[in-house]
Amino acid sequence: MTCPMTERIMYNAEKDNIDLNALPFLAEALSSIEEISNHAPDTVPDFGNATRIDTHVHPVPSWFRALQPLSAGRETPTWDVASHFAFMAEQGITRSILCVSTPQANAYLGHRARTVALARLLNEFAAELVRVHPDRFSFLAVTALPHVQETLAEVKYALEELGAVGVGVLTNHEALYPGDEKFELLWRFLQERESVGGKEIVFIHPTDPVIRLENGTLVNSKPSPLRSGLGEFYFETARAISSITASRTIIQYPKLHWRVSHGAGAFPDIQDRFLLGFPNDAEKARESYATRFWYDSAGPVFPRQIKGLLAHDVPVSQFVFGTDYPYGIGFWDVNANIAGLSDADFISAEEKEAVFYKNAKRLWKDKIKGL
Repeated sequence: MTCPMTERIMYNAEKDNIDLNALPFLAEALSSIEEISNHAPDTVPDFGNATRIDTHVHPVPSWFRALQPLSAGRETPTWDVASHFAFMAEQGITRSILCVSTPQANAYLGHRARTVALARLLNEFAAELVRVHPDRFSFLAVTALPHVQETLAEVKYALEELGAVGVGVLTNHEALYPGDEKFELLWRFLQERESVGGKEIVFIHPTDPVIRLENGTLVNSKPSPLRSGLGEFYFETARAISSITASRTIIQYPKLHWRVSHGAGAFPDIQDRFLLGFPNDAEKARESYATRFWYDSAGPVFPRQIKGLLAHDVPVSQFVFGTDYPYGIGFWDVNANIAGLSDADFISAEEKEAVFYKNAKRLWKDKIKGL
């Protein structure tokens, strides 16, 4: 017998012209979503006086891991709610803001139906985690980009029906960067919708670079034999910020707030040189970087890399806490990574509190109950 949750998911997908049967693992995915409701962790750790808000976290459904066994050149990590809660309690984290990691819905390059279907299932999975654990989880919706019309429908559904508190995009979707004119309909939709708190939050996460050949074939264009997590992701982040700057997206859509991964990656190093090409927009761009961009601490960002942003007059009020859990585990020492922020001698104790949770509260004010 089909359970009500599965019936709801299938009904809403059919209503939105999404063929979930395009995915060979549909039954497993639906079962995993049911499992979230039926088998909550037997024991939940004591979160005590936890206050931190982790703004860079990735749930990993087992079927998504099987689909994408490698991420950034490393084995995709396993994940479950109980382990995540244990990590949160250990690190003093009271809430995790979830967003599925690369490749999000772009696991099937060039396959529209599967991309659209995968975006829906990933959002349903994340939404169920939030429904069952509303005091610990919130989520950012993934998209069906580069398929814009389908993305508009998916984002609307995720924000209005599933309770997403923002949108997550990749640094490129099938070789198109976020400033591409084809994506303008999405930014316009977010700008014009009636938004809680008067802002829309867009999380930019790095992925491997891709190029489209003249015959339409999509190929990985990573220029180095080194795995992407060692540096290419930082360059991708710089390309994405450059893209939304050159296209004037950050100026034309002032209601959009950009949550950027890994302390903006390599962008601070190239910012001044890049903006020489856009003299009429340079000051407005710098103003946006300092007021509507929010940079997380995931990776070895503190205490050294973050100074590149401070040197560009980005205030500490724009920094937020992130761990990249569970992808960061084993790549860097999480305790040392967090200590880089906790022990930084160039920001005050009050500013550290702001980075750990107060800035995130300000960003998501009115969008997340209980903040």
